Amino acid sequence: MEQYQDFKSELQQEFKEMQQQMEQHSKFNSEVWRRTVRQHTHRLYRLRICSSIILLVVIVACSLAWWADGTIWPWWLLLLCDLFMIYMIVYSLVTSRGMYRPDVHSKDGLLSLRESVKKNTDMNKTHKRIIQLSGAVLAVLLLVFAYKNRPDLFSGRVIGAAAGLFAGLFVARRLKGHYKDLSEEIDELLKEE
Repeated sequence: MEQYQDFKSELQQEFKEMQQQMEQHSKFNSEVWRRTVRQHTHRLYRLRICSSIILLVVIVACSLAWWADGTIWPWWLLLLCDLFMIYMIVYSLVTSRGMYRPDVHSKDGLLSLRESVKKNTDMNKTHKRIIQLSGAVLAVLLLVFAYKNRPDLFSGRVIGAAAGLFAGLFVARRLKGHYKDLSEEIDELLKEE
């Protein structure tokens, strides 16, 4: 009987040690996940800020190029293009605001971060269609006006517009994949809590 008690106490001791090791491993694993989520969020936030700055530079450069082109562009068309791009910049900055300093150590912070990531990936379908339609109408107006006033430069502008469209779609698809990965990482952290 005494051997049985010794064996039982020895098994209980080993079981406690295993539980402690599992807790330490779980805390380490959780901390690594939190650090990964924070780094991934910072990287995507910086990418959003950089793309907004690049778009702002494009707005200024295009406005100056149109002004210096020698062709008299209608002021209302330039204003509409500038307002459209400024709206895209502001929308990007507003939707990524929740990613500036992510709180990855609390459940509320993770839920807030997940909502911010969801805003960046899931745009309202109506809003998305309005943005796409507005961009397409502006592009067609610009191309029609360019063909009407400078037919010698029209083919280069069409090629530039097509290249910009495909580059934008490629970048958007890659960003959507990064946001999906980040969302999965956040969900893993939320499962642990």
